[in-house]
Parts: sequence; C-alpha cells; structure tokens
Amino acid sequence: MLRFRLKTLNTGEVTPDVLAAWELATFFLGEASPSVLPIDPDSAREWYIETIVDATSREDYRAEPQMADDELAEDFANSLKRLTDSRVKKLAEHYPFSLDPNGHLVRKNSEHLSAVGASYIALQFFRAVNGGTVEIDDVSEAEITRKQDAFNDIFRKIFEYIAGYAVAGKREGAPFMTSECRSAQRLEVLLKILCRKVGAGTVLPFDNWNGPQRATNDGGVDCLAHIGGPEMPGDAHIILVGATVQRNRIDGKIMGPEKLDFMGSFFSERPAAFQGALVRPQDEDALTKEKCIQKNCLLFSYDQIWHGMGKRNKGRYQSGMLKRLDVKARKLLRQFLDVKFLHEYDEYDIEAIGT
Repeated sequence: MLRFRLKTLNTGEVTPDVLAAWELATFFLGEASPSVLPIDPDSAREWYIETIVDATSREDYRAEPQMADDELAEDFANSLKRLTDSRVKKLAEHYPFSLDPNGHLVRKNSEHLSAVGASYIALQFFRAVNGGTVEIDDVSEAEITRKQDAFNDIFRKIFEYIAGYAVAGKREGAPFMTSECRSAQRLEVLLKILCRKVGAGTVLPFDNWNGPQRATNDGGVDCLAHIGGPEMPGDAHIILVGATVQRNRIDGKIMGPEKLDFMGSFFSERPAAFQGALVRPQDEDALTKEKCIQKNCLLFSYDQIWHGMGKRNKGRYQSGMLKRLDVKARKLLRQFLDVKFLHEYDEYDIEAIGT
C-alpha cells in the first residue's frame, strides 16, 4: 500500500507540478481550493517580495507583511486557475475535474472518468512525486524508496499507453501497441493486422526472420501509430514510438535511422513511410531536443503529451483502436486502487477509477 501527502511549498510559484499536487488532493477529497496546498508563509512571502514586487516597494511590503500575503494568495489562485483552464481546453471531457464559481477544483463523478482521465491522473502523480510537490509516507527512507520504485515500475507500463494516446491524438492517427507483444510470433500477427488496416505492405514470412528478429517481442518499439490513409485523409505514414520515463540515458529510446531500419526489416514491403518519435513525461530540454533533431526523431515532452491525450475525433478506425487502449489502460490502472492520501490526520481512499 502506498500512502502520500502534500509537501510544503517554499514559494508561491505555480508550476505544472504544483497543479498536479492540487489535482491529486482534489481527486481524493472530491473538492479543494488552492488553500489546500501547504505553503511556508515566511519563505513564500520573502520569495514574493524579492521576485514579484518592484524593488522600490519591497521595504513597504516587508513593513506590511499581510499585504504581501494577500497578494501572493490571490496570484497563486489565479495562476492555478489559468493552468487548469488550459487543461480543460485541451483534455475537454477527459479532464477529471471542473472549476466551480468559487475557484474550487471539483472532481467529476466516477462514471464520467474516462480511461484517458484516469491515465492523466497517473501521469500527474508521477509528475508530483518526481517534482517534489507530494511525498510518499512510510516508516523509513528505504521503504519510501522501495515504494516509489514500485510505483515507477507500474507507471512505466501505463506510460506506454499514455504515449499511444498522445501520439495518436496529436497526430490524428491510430495506435498499435507493440509493447503488448510477448513473443516474435505475436509481433508478426500485429504487423499483419497493421498492413491490413493500412491497405499496403507485406510482412516478411516468419520462416525468413533472422536471429535478432526472432529474439525480439516488440521490434524495439512501444507503439506504431498509423497516420493518414483510410478514413484519415492525408499521406499515410507510420510513427515508431519509443516511450521512456527516464531522465537520463535515453539515447536507446530515440527512434533514429537504425531503429527504423530494424523495424523495416520485418517487411518485404513497408506499408508506409516511417517516422520516429520519443515520448517522455519530463519537460522539454535542449539536450534531448538536439539529440532527437540529429536523428530526425519527433519529441513529445510533457506538454505535448497532455495536449494530445484526449483527442479522438478522426473516425471509427481511430476511435476503435483507442478504445482498445482504454480497456488495457483501465486494467493496469486498477493496480493503483490501494493508494491512500494523508491529509490533516485523516486518510482518504480512491473511491473508484471509473470501473
């Protein structure tokens, strides 16, 4: 069982990870105002005066600390609202919350929580834990580390589905989850289905697969996103998606020419042109972006992920493939049903995740 609590903030800066903490608190409490987030008043006030207040007025604010506290609280709430509005706009009906007229975040009823919405909550939990806006509670540092590692292990699998949602939504395509293949034979079946859906291409007969091909279960790819073609106007191509939650040592997940060539070797005739994509839940950074550019690989960082997760309006084909992801994602997300939220000496359970 994993228990977590909100971590005290030392500034009034509103980041995506602060929003994630507010959303998580609301998910368990049902409704929460910005004041649910604990802020150290002295350090936050000093941050506000030094960072936001004009230099000529700083001493006045220090002489009247309540003025700084009131303005900080107002700016903090307004900044959270702006971030929330952007999520509502992009995720639409999949966003698990709404804002009431008082500026409180309110969780939607469980029957309105989609698989995308539940996956988004898992993404926000990952961001908040790794961003330091919530903390795992346990008897020792060793147990905290063990439970965080256990969560990350589950999230790695969920993130593969999140990557499928994001790329298919952002690029208006249909996802085929190669990460679900548990054998080379199963991969062969999936690639044949892909060719049939694309309406082109021929999979190399399994008897002709070489040692490296037979030794793989997913072709070194987590998802194949079919873009364009039948029911989706535009030139057809296939995006080879590599998903990783790692901050460092991500070079092996970049879908460069060697990855594309290996996947191409499974076909005697490719069904469409290939394009690589790397999906990771961290913010975009210059080094990763440059590495992807050098290998002609698309980069989907945190903002691109949640922007694309809820989009599925390109016909029955895309919708049907995304619904398959929904079933798999819900099944995996059930592993989080025993997470507990500790708040003001009380413990809160997840009532349901739309199951």
